[in-house]
Amino acid sequence: MPKFRYVAKDIGGKTVTGEIMAGGQTDVVNKLQMQNMIPMSITEISMQKSGGGFQAINDKITMLTTKVSLADKVFFTNQMVTFLNAGVTLTKSIKNIADSQKNVVVKAVLNQLYDDINAGSDFSQALAKHPKIFDQMYVNIVKAGEASGNLDKALKSLAGYMEKSAALQGAIKSAMMYPKFVLIFTCVIVFVILWKIIPVFEGLFSSMGGELPGPTQLLVDGSGVIQEHFFLLLASFAGIFYGIKYAFKFKKVRDFWDNFIINAPIFGELVRQIIVSRVSSVLALLLGSGTSMLESIEISSKVSNNSVYEAALKKAAVDVSTGVELSVSFKKTNRFDDVFIQLLETGEETGKIDDLMKKIAEYYDAEVAMKVKGFSSLMEPLLIVFMGAVVGSIVVAIYLPIFTMGETLQ
Repeated sequence: MPKFRYVAKDIGGKTVTGEIMAGGQTDVVNKLQMQNMIPMSITEISMQKSGGGFQAINDKITMLTTKVSLADKVFFTNQMVTFLNAGVTLTKSIKNIADSQKNVVVKAVLNQLYDDINAGSDFSQALAKHPKIFDQMYVNIVKAGEASGNLDKALKSLAGYMEKSAALQGAIKSAMMYPKFVLIFTCVIVFVILWKIIPVFEGLFSSMGGELPGPTQLLVDGSGVIQEHFFLLLASFAGIFYGIKYAFKFKKVRDFWDNFIINAPIFGELVRQIIVSRVSSVLALLLGSGTSMLESIEISSKVSNNSVYEAALKKAAVDVSTGVELSVSFKKTNRFDDVFIQLLETGEETGKIDDLMKKIAEYYDAEVAMKVKGFSSLMEPLLIVFMGAVVGSIVVAIYLPIFTMGETLQ
């Protein structure tokens, strides 16, 4: 369990510093709140970096290269809830958080929020000026909280949603870590064999005379290409990587990929369920905050992060605007399964669509968690077999001329 250093204010307003063991920054916030302390700054000790004479230059570089992570937004939102619940004013809360920030990007954004609100803007209006950090969903939830006078509750619901999203992202990244490691390790082994080992055997093959078996000749040719054109190959791979990255800027390429990934064998269903879970969670959050149905569907289409589902949800929104029932509109898209539609119909019958959307999100969260675990269990033995097959094939190809020569001598 990591250790964190914190700066907080106690119930009397006195600044308190200390160190605490916790599962994460959110856990630190909860533990400090239980001690009637308001966190001002929380830093994981192992992640601290010493300052220096070039700090100003480093800050400028960071401003250009650092993105605000989901964890940063979760922490900011949780801190806002803590301050507002403690009776601290909105502007003072933002200023306190900004002053304690180590991340120069977050600090700059929060200072801008503080200035905009002091100049007369609403909190939601100030947030809307930073769409790359605070998306339309975040802004709408805050706007609804301002209108109802329950900004702290709105922010708390946002923090809960983002924490759940972060947990899901973490589970998926953890599941993909092992396959990535095996694939990279396999590529490294193949490269080392072709770069260092095959040239050693090449002299032996030449002394044998005769024609080499096809698999062995392929290895020798591959090794020769790497030896003679290493930098050209490196440049080619880099060009292919950046070429693919650039291609995704075109809508047709993104549409093709988005359609492929939701229909792909093995993991296509998992991707669809992740999207449905995300859409359901956002709809529940927006509808629960008082956002209109049409606007909620429109915003949820953007958080789907898939052009196929985005188009489907926009089509559903058009149908709803003409008076078609929500469940019928979603069913017509052919992108939502029977479980989703049946639960949605139940929500329409009871008049509690936002509550049913929460249940739908919970159902798909559980399905995703189960499938991610199953995917990991399935991939581990398959990848080991794959790595063994690749390395084993190369070893056999290396020794094939020796075996062939032995048979000839007999």
